[in-house]
Amino acid sequence: MSNRMAPEKRKRVLMGMYGSSQGISTLALIIVAAFEIMMLGYTAINAELYGPFLLKYRLFYLSLLAVAVIYIVLNEFVKKDIEHRYTLLGAANLFCAIFFFAWALSITYSDSLVTGIADPAVFMTFSMVVPLSFTMLPAVYAVIVILADGLMLYLIISVTGVAATLINVVIFFVFQFVLGISFLRLKMNLSERIVQEEENARIDVMTDLPNRRIYEEDLNRLKKEALPDDLHYVVIDINGLKNVNDSFGHETGDRLIIGAARCIEKCFKNWGRQYRIGGDEFVLLLSAGKEKVDQLIDEFKKATEEWTKENGISLTTSCGAAGSCEYPEYGIIELARVADERMYEEKERYYKSIGIERRRYRAKTGDNEKTE
Repeated sequence: MSNRMAPEKRKRVLMGMYGSSQGISTLALIIVAAFEIMMLGYTAINAELYGPFLLKYRLFYLSLLAVAVIYIVLNEFVKKDIEHRYTLLGAANLFCAIFFFAWALSITYSDSLVTGIADPAVFMTFSMVVPLSFTMLPAVYAVIVILADGLMLYLIISVTGVAATLINVVIFFVFQFVLGISFLRLKMNLSERIVQEEENARIDVMTDLPNRRIYEEDLNRLKKEALPDDLHYVVIDINGLKNVNDSFGHETGDRLIIGAARCIEKCFKNWGRQYRIGGDEFVLLLSAGKEKVDQLIDEFKKATEEWTKENGISLTTSCGAAGSCEYPEYGIIELARVADERMYEEKERYYKSIGIERRRYRAKTGDNEKTE
């Protein structure tokens, strides 16, 4: 994953990786837990085979069983609110991956003390279980695998020293390393692609500003919160866009919309969020005092005048703003209504100044009288 990825996007990618892996992780850990229960039963039936190592092996099996059960419970806890708890799962994945490799190494070493042969079968099995059960960044997994495989190779060489066995094990280690990293990389790429598609669905294609979907999400969030004292709701609408479309074509109209968006970004981007909520209408949620907002709107008007000179197309807008400092008792919907009314009042003044009488109509979604 690119280190230059924005923190918020990185968080969503990791959440997607962890979230999509929860089902298979739970299933894999249930199988591991069942296997350890079987092994504990085997130690009870054939206790004499373990001799003085009986307690040690039972502790091995109990420890892995405990980790598997705890992870399953944690998985269930996290998935109920993965947005706020996903970091717990990330830490658990890292811990469990290291624990599984350490556990398999310990079992292999203990077996070598009993039999005199370092049989890596258990280690190999759990090496394949780790990338399937636990999701982490491929680079992190690579470090863990290199260390674990290095220790296993050292154990095999020091105990058995059989060249043929060593060659086969090295081949497996390479296969395990590539397969594990490829699997994790595939999951990461899939999660990143899903996040990118979600982001694309939240961005207005023409202007690259957040679209109405994001606007409504933010608006719904603000409905539930006490508004900051410096919050300003600003609405901006392009004047005469319909006439431009009718006279010069929609391509020219689109240039006006894009031009307005660039001027909005230039003047307001450091003071809050900007949205294109449809057609020629933009909404801004700014964190600034009234004097600053008035100054920013003046700068925006000058920016549109400069754009008009550079492009040879008249870009004029009407703006309306309302702030919490002015209406401390208002919620976000009331601020939006006041800003909307002020924008239409300015639009009315603009058309009267150029000698055009605007007709009025009532919006289908409410009783507010609006100017077309």
